[in-house]
Amino acid sequence: MVLKFSCRVVGLSIAALAFASATFILNTESNLGSFHSQTPAVSLTQFGNPKAADAPGQEAEFVGRDACRECHEANYKMHAKHGHASTFHQVSQTDLPKTFADTKFDGGENHGIYEYFADDQQQLFVRLPSEFGQEAFPLEYALGSGQHAQTMLTLTTAADGQTEGIEHRVSCYHNQRVGITPGHSKKTPTNALELFGDRPRGEPLQRCIHCHTTRGEVVDASIEGLIANVNCEKCHGPGSEHVRAARQMPTPPKYSVGREDWDSESEIQLCGDCHRLPKNLSEVEIREYPDLLARFQPVGMLRSRCYLESNGRMRCTTCHNPHQTIQEVSEDQHVGVCIQCHDDQNSQHVVCSVSVDSGCIECHMPAIEMDEGLRFHDHWIRVREN
Repeated sequence: MVLKFSCRVVGLSIAALAFASATFILNTESNLGSFHSQTPAVSLTQFGNPKAADAPGQEAEFVGRDACRECHEANYKMHAKHGHASTFHQVSQTDLPKTFADTKFDGGENHGIYEYFADDQQQLFVRLPSEFGQEAFPLEYALGSGQHAQTMLTLTTAADGQTEGIEHRVSCYHNQRVGITPGHSKKTPTNALELFGDRPRGEPLQRCIHCHTTRGEVVDASIEGLIANVNCEKCHGPGSEHVRAARQMPTPPKYSVGREDWDSESEIQLCGDCHRLPKNLSEVEIREYPDLLARFQPVGMLRSRCYLESNGRMRCTTCHNPHQTIQEVSEDQHVGVCIQCHDDQNSQHVVCSVSVDSGCIECHMPAIEMDEGLRFHDHWIRVREN
């Protein structure tokens, strides 16, 4: 099968990669084209405009998390350890080149053996000699904090002029273990570029960037207005006006998620925007609730009796401090949150007949194993049948 199309790969560190009317051939000889850099590397920013709060403006602007630190030191320090603080990077600014360079990985049936190497600037590349000889493909962005996994992404311009992402088939998991990217193990390539991974475009590609950054819009195979990572202003909104007011008065008004009209529904919609809501799933998934859905915590929580019988009071922050990484919360602390409601002094809640002070998580919210050993706690709070 011969697949013909034109495509160029564009990123912040490699400006143009031409596959000029290249012909890609699966399972036969082919030429991937040549790579050349036309612009220097550009660092990703996580600061916004720190001067935006110095002068009044018509609209609030992003000022960066360091401005929040002036008043919110404790949350600032907790957030720095949270996975949200490191969700989007240039690959060259991570340890991924050290992990992958000069290694090989078997991509599985219909894919072949990937070979990796890095250049002097720690740009990481992958080759697929069985299909493309020594031609190399750049791996430019890393999505994910690394607490679970990091998956690499490159932006491309397809033959029809639309921007596509190439989500690499291979990811780096916790403790530098390399494995197939979640969801890719059963994928079969339908064209040459899919030998390297999945090809999101349009809204699915924009959602990848949206959920891993504070701000960023995919435009012409680049990311405009990029503020990397999920920082304070991702959830609280642009902070320039709040910072200005806080600097001018001793008791500034509450901000964003502290609004008077903020309720549990508002919070669930905010968290679920990235952590998924039932509207993001098919009717079959919602009905059958496969184990994979444990990754999408709001979906399970919204089915639980704890939520349904809370009269609209239960929300994500009922159990979680959104600034604090889950790794720093002990199981006893989680159980303590359960007991706050389910104790024998509270006649409005069911008290567990097995144990009143332990075992809540293992029985009602067990960790479900996913692809490549990833584990997520099921938030449909119940006794599972299996």
